[in-house]
Amino acid sequence: MAFTVNSTVSDIVKKPGGKVIIDKYYGSVVDQSTLSMAMGMTVEMVAGYVGWNKEQVDKFLADINALP
Repeated sequence: MAFTVNSTVSDIVKKPGGKVIIDKYYGSVVDQSTLSMAMGMTVEMVAGYVGWNKEQVDKFLADINALP
C-alpha cells in the first residue's frame, strides 16, 4: 500500500521505520504526546501544521514509500 497525502500518521507509524522518517522530516524526535495528538491527522494536515511545502511532502512520501 502506497502512502499518500491522505494517509494518517497512525498508518505511517505502524510501518516499520515510519516513526524514524517522521522524526527526520519534523527536524527532531517527536515526543509521545505530540505523536498521540497527530495520530488521526493526514500527511496533508501535518504538512500545513508544520509548514512543509509540496516538495517536502513529496520527499517525505517518497522516503516513506521506499521503506521495505
